[in-house]
Amino acid sequence: MSNRTGTTPTQRVVTQRGRSEKAAKLRAQLVFLAPIVALLVLIVFFAIATPTFLTAGNFQNLVRQMAVLLVVALGATYVVLIGSIDLSIGSIVTLTGVSTAMLTTALGPWGAVLGFVVGLLCGLVNGVIHVYLKVPSFIVTLGTMFVFAGLALIVTGGRPQALRSPELAALFGGTVFGVVPTIALWALLALVIAIVIEKVLVFGYRARAVGDNETVAKLSGIGVQRVKLLAFVASGVFAAFAGLLLMVRTNSASGSMGEPFLMEALAAILLGGTSLMGGVGGPSRTVLGVLVISVLSNGMNLASVDPFLQQTIKGAVLIAAVALTLNRRELSSVK
Repeated sequence: MSNRTGTTPTQRVVTQRGRSEKAAKLRAQLVFLAPIVALLVLIVFFAIATPTFLTAGNFQNLVRQMAVLLVVALGATYVVLIGSIDLSIGSIVTLTGVSTAMLTTALGPWGAVLGFVVGLLCGLVNGVIHVYLKVPSFIVTLGTMFVFAGLALIVTGGRPQALRSPELAALFGGTVFGVVPTIALWALLALVIAIVIEKVLVFGYRARAVGDNETVAKLSGIGVQRVKLLAFVASGVFAAFAGLLLMVRTNSASGSMGEPFLMEALAAILLGGTSLMGGVGGPSRTVLGVLVISVLSNGMNLASVDPFLQQTIKGAVLIAAVALTLNRRELSSVK
């Protein structure tokens, strides 16, 4: 027994462990509540600052803007959930968007199916290089970010591609009953699919297990390589769907259409509570982050905030999101 404190080493270890558990619970509650509080504060602030914020017209604009970001972020969440990162999602949105525009011009509305194939192949390339060639996901997707963006510029010659498919415009554009944008219903369908994959199918459990502890997951019989590969493929497919929705929303596709979505999607994922270390969070939490980022962007546009200042604010939000969700004791596990 220690003469100074009157406690044994074992008692001190137990006390320290209890403090760590309390700190972990407090941190988890903070991560859960932060986006909710931030969303409420933003809504109240912009409702007071801009009289048009709470109008029906702005609601439709907000939903249209949020739909594409939501779809991009849902797919990328799976990659973050396994402890990796996909920096190429914006370029995949661009490449699939311009590819779909060109394919539908040549083949009609069925050309959109090939756009999904393009996205799937992009995700497959990322996954194969990362999983089987053992290249860190940050390096892989940083490289393919430029590769996919370059391909988009090559195939289009740097020229915008108009949407020439009335069928796609009718299917994904317009509103339902003149109130709810159709694009929002498609984004809602993507959300339902993402949550089913996360909560119902075994893939969601396995992805979380791989992100939490890859070695333990492997010893438990989980096919770690297959899970990682499927996560990148899912990211590519969701990004392809986002590219299709964005192309229909803007009635065209260009070589830079997907650029803003990388930073915004990552900020939304982390704000929602999915840890950069993996193993915590999921698409069901990403929705909150998307709401925060979308309301922030929409409100700043209505308030006529300088576009350069908007970028600065969004960058600060991304840093804050990482600081909030990052477990500094597991920094060595970033892959």
